[in-house]
Amino acid sequence: MRFWIYIERDLVDLQSDFEKIFGVDNLYRDYENVWEWIESSNRESDLYLNISRPHDWEKGEYDKPIIIKVESNNRIELNESEIAFKIKKQMNCEVYAGEIYADRNNNPVIGEERKY
Repeated sequence: MRFWIYIERDLVDLQSDFEKIFGVDNLYRDYENVWEWIESSNRESDLYLNISRPHDWEKGEYDKPIIIKVESNNRIELNESEIAFKIKKQMNCEVYAGEIYADRNNNPVIGEERKY
């Protein structure tokens, strides 16, 4: 399940917000030359999370979405609208769900989208 938001805050500053939203305490931040991400450190927990956005070595590229990938590790059915409203409430921003991926130039490509 994929969600995305636009917010002018760095991922490192959002880690505790995402831990509250998803009820986890196993997130860690990492980065490489184009992308930064927050990810679950334990695939044995109920949820696997990968939250990512391109960055410019100093901060996030705020004009690009933060992509939030949520997977169930134990076959529990995820409720899209429930998750979207939790994100919206905690982050105080519009939340989108559906199809999103990065093209080979790291630009977001949005397919099907639902706005919450």
